[in-house]
This record gives sequence, structure tokens and C-alpha cells, in this order.
Amino acid sequence: MLSKLLPAAFFLASATAAFAGEDIPPPVTTVNNEASLFLGFAWTFGAPNSSGGTPGLTLKVLSTNERNAPALAAGVTYNFDGSFGCDVGVGYNMTDATVTAGYDFCKHGPQIGLGATSKPETVTTTVE
Repeated sequence: MLSKLLPAAFFLASATAAFAGEDIPPPVTTVNNEASLFLGFAWTFGAPNSSGGTPGLTLKVLSTNERNAPALAAGVTYNFDGSFGCDVGVGYNMTDATVTAGYDFCKHGPQIGLGATSKPETVTTTVE
């Protein structure tokens, strides 16, 4: 039995000695937050000739795609009544969705939106 334990003990002792003097740094993870596109549905309120608002499909540029963070927003909307809108506002990027609120200058009314943005790129590097 002792002859079976000696090779294992020798391997463990030499492996421990080989790494004893080295500090192995942990990997470094960085997140690249950048401006991103937002695609979603919008509802414009108070527009002329609409009795409760106008729904539409909206495309916006957001100042950041950082998760759980506010962002500035500007974009265009194709409303389902055939008209177009142009808006600026603010948004909030959640984990899996983004909400926006702003003012549509073409439709002359406030607008809210719900949609998606691209997620930030996560890069993990090992320092040697």
C-alpha cells in the first residue's frame, strides 16, 4: 500500500513546489459600452387627428448600451397611420429591454417606447 501512495505524494509535492513562487493573476474582464441602435415599438400621444395616440415602429440611436443605466435617445418613427415622427428623449437600458420617453417634434407630442438594443461586448483577458 505504501508503494502506491509514494508516487502520488511525490507528484503532489513537485507540483506544489513548481507553483509556490508564482503569483497567477486573475483574468481581467472589461465591458465595452458604446452607442447603439434601438429598435422597438413607440406610442406617440397628443398628436393631431389621433384620439388616443399613434402606435408605430421606431429606430433610435442611444448614447450607450450599458445595462441598468440611463441613456440619451434620438430617432425616427414610422407610425401605423402612415405618418413619420422624429424624436429626442431619454432611455433606460435594462438587462433584456430598453424603455424610452421623449418628445416627437414631427407629431407634436410626447412619446414612449419599448424595444431592444445590442448588448455590450464583454472581453476577458489573462495577464501573463
